[in-house]
Amino acid sequence: MLRKGLGLLVVLGLASLGLAQTTDNHNVTVTIPSILTLSLDATDFIFDFSDTTATGTVTVGGTPYDRAGLASYDNFLDNASSAQDFAPTSVAGTGGNDYGTLIVRSNRATWYVKLSVSGPLPAPLDNGRVKVYAEKVLGKGGSWTSVPTPVTGVTTLISSSTGGQGKSVYKVYYLLTLDPGDDITGTYSHQITVNYTLTPNP
Repeated sequence: MLRKGLGLLVVLGLASLGLAQTTDNHNVTVTIPSILTLSLDATDFIFDFSDTTATGTVTVGGTPYDRAGLASYDNFLDNASSAQDFAPTSVAGTGGNDYGTLIVRSNRATWYVKLSVSGPLPAPLDNGRVKVYAEKVLGKGGSWTSVPTPVTGVTTLISSSTGGQGKSVYKVYYLLTLDPGDDITGTYSHQITVNYTLTPNP
């Protein structure tokens, strides 16, 4: 009798093992946000031709330009026979640099930095007197301005047509063109706002 009972227990144990779960599953979830950000440290490119301390030149695209100040303006009035481009007296927000640092971070292959201008510089100047130039420091994409170009003629400042993922850094310079025939009848003090928009390629 004892053997019969033991044999039954063994059979029942094997039967319960046959019902055990032998497969299972789970999900792997991947979430990646679309990254497309732009930052520019410069808050103001200042051309102050009354500044008595501004001296020297700023090199933009391999060419030196006089810094806007009273000394360079006096020299311009005394000697200029044609229009001349000047570098800013100072650039606010950059820690003393003569340019703004523009940074693009993206995981998109293609993107564009668009430029638009708000507000006019009234006569005798106009918005076409303001020139922009972008120089790549590192990363992807390239500047569409191979030389300083009037902001009125630039809609795309920088673009990446392929492989634009990662961090890209550019130096952004501005120049101002003065003409010796400009009729300044009072203190001229006006400004425009240059807007940057980082746009993905659809």
